[in-house]
Amino acid sequence: MNSGSRELVCCLFLAALAACAPRIPYERETSSLPLPEAIYIKAAKSGATVYRIVPEESLVLIHVGRAGKMASLGHDHAVASKDVQGFIELAADPLASHADIVMPLKSLMVDEPQYRARLDLESEPSSDDIASTYSNMRRVLEAELFPWAKVELRFASANTVAPEVIAVITLHGMALETVVPVEMEIDENRLSVVGHLSFGQSDFGLTPFGSAGGLLRVADELQVEFELVAVRLKK
Repeated sequence: MNSGSRELVCCLFLAALAACAPRIPYERETSSLPLPEAIYIKAAKSGATVYRIVPEESLVLIHVGRAGKMASLGHDHAVASKDVQGFIELAADPLASHADIVMPLKSLMVDEPQYRARLDLESEPSSDDIASTYSNMRRVLEAELFPWAKVELRFASANTVAPEVIAVITLHGMALETVVPVEMEIDENRLSVVGHLSFGQSDFGLTPFGSAGGLLRVADELQVEFELVAVRLKK
């Protein structure tokens, strides 16, 4: 990569939880892709700098821990998605830059060996354990009612070296507005965004799965790392 054509920008994107919006009224989400795709395509054709996320080159990886007095009998889990979709528009005025990102919960993968290795998880859950974890996860998320995780981003600072980016994450019918540290790199027609964040399942009204009367349960806090790769749309 030519250092002359590379721009490295460190920005705040979600290091600490900010404010949590109230629960929205119950409403079954649509299963169709909840992205304003036409708006971004129109902007690109008008000359705007718009990038489309490449799912197969992107990754969201979640470390799900364990808690309770019997935690030593359980497993930590690696939950991953290779199906992150969305658009990012970088405007001449940084305050006008924004993005819409979605992740279908049905495509989440549980305890794939390569992702457990990446998180340094040494135990080896059985196929029955993995199937049970996947089933319990979907039940906790109520994935049939709320099939998408959604993120809306906007820049809150005109500082192009270290801008603040506000993220509104919607999951399970609740919205959480937060700020996170990321590194963003632009190289010709490609954009990459790398970062990490943590939040509680309870922040979204979720009750972590537990058994044995709560002596063995899933930890509330989730550790999330992400790598997003996007390509610029042509006019």
